Amino acid sequence: MGAEWRVVSSQTLLKDRWIDLRADRCVTASGTVIEPYYVFGYPDWVHVVALTDADELVLVRQYRHGVKSMVLELPGGAADASDPDMVATARRELLEETGFVAAEMLHVTSLFPNPAIQSNRLHVMLATGLRREAAPSLDPGEDGLTIETMPVDAVLAGLSQGLIGQAMHVAGLLLGLGKAGRLNLGV
Repeated sequence: MGAEWRVVSSQTLLKDRWIDLRADRCVTASGTVIEPYYVFGYPDWVHVVALTDADELVLVRQYRHGVKSMVLELPGGAADASDPDMVATARRELLEETGFVAAEMLHVTSLFPNPAIQSNRLHVMLATGLRREAAPSLDPGEDGLTIETMPVDAVLAGLSQGLIGQAMHVAGLLLGLGKAGRLNLGV
């Protein structure tokens, strides 16, 4: 017996440039009807593990309305339709948010942020050979964003205390540092 659900009907509830919320009527492989089953369609996005030659991470602190707090994060953001690929998205987002450009941008991995209810992917990139090229060029929703550089060891030491509180950023950071040879993740 297959595990895939069959979608009997689907209704778009909200659609704009950021989100596509739909309510599906699903039938499981065993015949159970589940409705409504809400699915959020978001654009793919990137998180950039930006590592300086001085072994520091370039991070951003920005207001996140969901938790009504300033949160320390990796630079990143959503793919634009004009981005040819996710590496280009990562380069654009790093420059826009921090003013840094990377000599090398490597794809680390692609993950599902929340496969139960979201259809998009998160692409983790490792940026090295950084140089400051411009002032940040922030979107209106990034008002108040600040750039912080911190030694890798200090960031790692602070993870268990919630220094970076968003789980996807922590996962991306660890995987990116593994790709950079800064952590042995057994891969």
